[in-house]
Amino acid sequence: MLAKEIIAAIRELEAAGWRVVVGGGHAHAYAKAYCPGGARGCRPVFVIGTPRVPDLEAAKMRGALKNCEHGTLTERR
Repeated sequence: MLAKEIIAAIRELEAAGWRVVVGGGHAHAYAKAYCPGGARGCRPVFVIGTPRVPDLEAAKMRGALKNCEHGTLTERR
């Protein structure tokens, strides 16, 4: 079961136009999130499904979203 912090961060990524693919194929990754910029976009973000500190995992995803210039959000945080 995913922590509520991670679920909320995934929803924020999706709302900004990121594509979240469950089953990222990486060792402990639950999913992989892709920037809406395509090939010229930001690096993919690996979403760890069972991190020791869910708040830090969610912060990592929000940091990628904040630094992304390709999302559909008009306002940068």
